[in-house]
Amino acid sequence: MWSKLPNARLLIAMVFALVLVAALACAADDEEAAPAPTTAAVVAPTSAPAAPAAPAAAPTSAPAVVAPAPTAVVVAAPTSAPAMEEPAMVEIDFKGSFVWDGPAPTKYNESPIFAAMVKAGTLPPVEERLPDEPMVVNVVERIGDYGGTWRRAFTGPNDGQNADRLMMDENLKYDLDGATMLPNIAKGWEVNDDATTLTLFLRKGMKWSDGTPFNADNYVWWYENVNLNQEINPDRNGSLGWSGYTVSNIKKIDDLTVMYTLPEAGVGFLEQMATYKIGGFTLHGRIGDGDYGPQHYLQQFHRDFATDKAAYDKQVQDAGFESWPLYFKDQSNPLRNTEVPVVSPWKMTSPITAQIYEWERNPYYWAVDPAGNQLPYIDKISMILTGDKEVLNLKAIAGEIDFQHRHIDMNKVPVIIENADKCDCKVQFWPSPHGAQAGVTFNVSYGLGDVPYDVDPEIQKWLTNKDFRIALSQAVDRQRVNEVVFLGLGTNMQVAYVKGHPFYPGDEYALKFTKQDVAAANALLDKIGLEDKDGDGFRLRTDGSGKALVFEMAYIAEYFVDYESIAELSQLDFNDVGIKTFLKAEDVKLYADRREDNDHMLVAGGAGDQRYPQGLNQWNRIGQAYMNWWRGVPVGGGGSLISVKPTDPDILRLAELSTEGLNFDYSDRGPIYQEIQEITIDNMYVIGMVGATPAFNGVIVMKNYFKNVPLVAPNQSPLQNPGIARTIQFFLEGGKNDSE
Repeated sequence: MWSKLPNARLLIAMVFALVLVAALACAADDEEAAPAPTTAAVVAPTSAPAAPAAPAAAPTSAPAVVAPAPTAVVVAAPTSAPAMEEPAMVEIDFKGSFVWDGPAPTKYNESPIFAAMVKAGTLPPVEERLPDEPMVVNVVERIGDYGGTWRRAFTGPNDGQNADRLMMDENLKYDLDGATMLPNIAKGWEVNDDATTLTLFLRKGMKWSDGTPFNADNYVWWYENVNLNQEINPDRNGSLGWSGYTVSNIKKIDDLTVMYTLPEAGVGFLEQMATYKIGGFTLHGRIGDGDYGPQHYLQQFHRDFATDKAAYDKQVQDAGFESWPLYFKDQSNPLRNTEVPVVSPWKMTSPITAQIYEWERNPYYWAVDPAGNQLPYIDKISMILTGDKEVLNLKAIAGEIDFQHRHIDMNKVPVIIENADKCDCKVQFWPSPHGAQAGVTFNVSYGLGDVPYDVDPEIQKWLTNKDFRIALSQAVDRQRVNEVVFLGLGTNMQVAYVKGHPFYPGDEYALKFTKQDVAAANALLDKIGLEDKDGDGFRLRTDGSGKALVFEMAYIAEYFVDYESIAELSQLDFNDVGIKTFLKAEDVKLYADRREDNDHMLVAGGAGDQRYPQGLNQWNRIGQAYMNWWRGVPVGGGGSLISVKPTDPDILRLAELSTEGLNFDYSDRGPIYQEIQEITIDNMYVIGMVGATPAFNGVIVMKNYFKNVPLVAPNQSPLQNPGIARTIQFFLEGGKNDSE
């Protein structure tokens, strides 16, 4: 028995505490519930709110307005503990919305801290800090209490997404269903009939965190001087973020209207405005990417605007930077520079390089709750440096964290539940609605292009052999992986949407090649010419060397999921059919570098993006060289420039489908994504093992006094959970944590 296999009796004894886990084991975001509009403008009320009266009292535990709460309704949930051998296929339906369809507030309130500053004359009144038409955000449970410090933990300077995901500074944002697009920074939008222009309508009176007006100039300046700057962004040529789209222009119509022009139709471009592919200065500012930035502040750090170039170059050198673009990016980094203005709900006051990494409420944040209380409710976010995930999880178990979704280890769930009374906390799960959180990926472009390593043609031969890949899928004991890594609560499946999702490919594909059949795997390997074995039972190379065929299987060590166990269990299963592997643990940086060099053979870990199926735009694990070709990276070069046009007709078809998908709204991509799933699974480019789990950023530990957290929300990186759950309306009951 595998040493890490959890005790089944313990799991069953915890069913009452884990009822939510059982109910959500196959969660799906209902993409068809409310399709995102394509050409219609979604605009906030055109009339300005009535002049606000004096601020009301700070919100208390008694809600001033009771808003309809987003809820999750479980469909066909099991009434008893599911059998450990075959986890139940459960479907859920998302309910609730952050849309407030009641009357807009006409009076505004603010936190006691800001009220005191206003009284002291050090801050303008809240009415002057809010835009004319602030965004009104519905709340999950009730109007919140102001105050307190939200305690979290982070693992180091590379843990940028720990804050990115909380800051909600995309132009648009999806609702709780993951399909309905809502206003955010922009109060509305409009797409023309042929989808070649997208127009954003901004909020009159909206301001940066330093009180400077936020307007169309911030978009145009950033596009012209950062995005198109060849020194900051060589060869980007107008592409925005990781969206796959290039714009030919970003134009100011007036102070509150911005128009994006695309060189060709791109209906799907709108979607990227609501995901991290384009959106969010918190994320994109530090890499000189995205589509807006604080021109009034950053212009002083841009070399093109320096009147004395020699003095500027000395400033860069004195600051310790090798080039001015690196210096500029450092100054535009909201995680490191405490001075750079932001439009996020909190502003960083202690950098990510410190032991305590902190963010404090932005006094100019542009949203309110239905009672007119300026958001966010929470005063401060304070993250303590743990260095590694193990220490972070111990802090959660000890009750030193108020809410954490990032780096919580699923294997620690039984311990957390056992200590729930001591830590005054609970566990909640947001499962991934697509992809497999455990799997093995084949680099089918291994050795292609101008790679910086010696290519083994024998390895290349088998990685590109469809039957070889199918045989390894048949060799895998998925339920063992499920129980060891995911407490037996995932679903054994290929890389596909989960059952209940409108893009679900059907059982035929979701379960194809998932049943462990060692005899069939051995027969298939024999059939394709790997019948000869050495004295230890490992299959021999076919080049006449007499040596065993050996594959490197890499995995990211100390990551969000226990990839080490996935790799070790896969190795055992591959051994059983005579395929020898050696495991290579890599940190995130080494893994990313080798991936860009197209250097991996096999990779164990997560398989498949959480929102999109495996079109060529998602092939950074399966075939970096092919993905680079699809993205238009010049052929040749080296490193991340490795780019090769595929010859396999199925891969070429995936390229066509990836391009077609750019011209449809997400909710209309069903037929495209269906075919992508079928091609990927038929060819077994990825061995999917276990999916529909919350293991990757979806295991939540939170204090019982931490409120307004939806029961279910889409666990998808592009949607930036928990930001998709509107962190601005989270609050600490009573306005403080248990250490304050």
